[in-house]
Amino acid sequence: MSLFLLIISFLLTGLVLITNKALIAWGLEGQTDLYMLAFYGVPLILAASTNAIYRQKSSRTDILVGLIMGAAGATGTLFLLLALAKMPGIVAFPIRNLGNVVLTGIVGIIFWKERLSKAQWMGGLLSLVAILLLN
Repeated sequence: MSLFLLIISFLLTGLVLITNKALIAWGLEGQTDLYMLAFYGVPLILAASTNAIYRQKSSRTDILVGLIMGAAGATGTLFLLLALAKMPGIVAFPIRNLGNVVLTGIVGIIFWKERLSKAQWMGGLLSLVAILLLN
């Protein structure tokens, strides 16, 4: 079941990245504000509706984490759109994804004491080499 959920996540995340590139490729940079409002506003409405329907209350921690995630996600998306306006997606997306993998790995190692296998270290190194080759 976990693999199935990851595949769905992969497909939906890919769709989001495609729409990011399409926004720039179709010359809609002037619509970035509307795009960002829809991208983050729709989930807010869905979550608030779900909470209301099921009479769920959010704790302060839930709200704080949500605000941090939303602010980081919106800022990251905005910077990705700016980067896509200046460089091809074939370069921008791998660099962004590598940054995500490296940062997540470092945070996991430092804060959650996760351990990487030799194969995982090699995968990270190969990713760095691939990014260098793309540039």
